[in-house]
Amino acid sequence: MQRTLRDHRIRLNTAGEKAYTYEIESNIERLCASLIPHLRAAGYAKVSIARRDGTLAKIIRLIFDTQEQRPMFHVEGTELPLCWNSPKDWDKDYIKYEWGHLLSRNQNDAKAHSLENLALYSARCNQHIQTSLNVPELMIYGGIIAQRISLVLTKRRQLFASAEWRSVAESLGSLEIAY
Repeated sequence: MQRTLRDHRIRLNTAGEKAYTYEIESNIERLCASLIPHLRAAGYAKVSIARRDGTLAKIIRLIFDTQEQRPMFHVEGTELPLCWNSPKDWDKDYIKYEWGHLLSRNQNDAKAHSLENLALYSARCNQHIQTSLNVPELMIYGGIIAQRISLVLTKRRQLFASAEWRSVAESLGSLEIAY
């Protein structure tokens, strides 16, 4: 059966909260595994999937909480969700998260590779909204997307200044760093 974007968005809407939290609650192993290459690019050479139940899962949950348990560019107040998966995942009734970079890899090369530059995106957020721009560049669009960006960036600054984040970062920092 052919799936349409509208069908997918209706399924996400019908699933309610589960559409946004399923992967964090039920499939965090996939997100941990997908985080590892980003951490290695940031210099954490010994990060492994074995850490998924501790440090990696904690990082994911903390970042997800700064995004109010939604994709990076999620906005409320529309009939159907404006964040969705890539066409190959339109059969799912939940967001299949992917890692995005606030400072784009396409514009910033090595500077884009840091733990604090990562966020959880839907495929649409990553490929259609940000599209290789730096997140601050999106502020020019104004309106609801600029409000969302401002809110999430403020919460991220608070997180990164917290003792809880420092503890997680120190846990990662105890690994050998390759430069």
